[in-house]
Amino acid sequence: MSPTKLEAEKVLDSSKPLGRLVATGKSFLLAGVGAVAEVREGGIEMFDRLVERGKPLEAKRKQAAGAVVERATKAVRGAGQLVQDTVEFESRGLLKRMNVMTREDVKVLSARITTLSKKVDEVVARRHAAAVEIVTPAGMAAAVVVPVPTPDPIAAAADLAGKKAKATQPSQRKITSKG
Repeated sequence: MSPTKLEAEKVLDSSKPLGRLVATGKSFLLAGVGAVAEVREGGIEMFDRLVERGKPLEAKRKQAAGAVVERATKAVRGAGQLVQDTVEFESRGLLKRMNVMTREDVKVLSARITTLSKKVDEVVARRHAAAVEIVTPAGMAAAVVVPVPTPDPIAAAADLAGKKAKATQPSQRKITSKG
């Protein structure tokens, strides 16, 4: 037998103790449901506030991490440069002990060779300019006279002064062609 609506209203009559107990229980239930709703709303608001407070902290953390990465990168680059310099220094020392020319030695030697080559070219050009060719009446070269320069002009002058030479012309050498 199920209670009818009329019987339920008699039990829920607040003038009777059982009705008051049921009414109080219903109030507690509604209060609990309201508390859950309030906590839910307050929890969402609190969650949103915490998210907003966390955003600046995240930016600071990223900035601090970036600074640490930058310092570490500089330290690694400095260490890499130090290793490179050390290897280069030790390699030069080893090559020097083994009497092997370095790139710098080759550059210096190349510059010296270039300078010497220019000087030789100048001397050859002066000799050719000073050379005199003697031609026969038939048009054939009979001889080439090339002045022989003295190795040291001051010593030559002293020799000439000592011998009391009449003329101070450079000595000449005659080259004949066999034709």
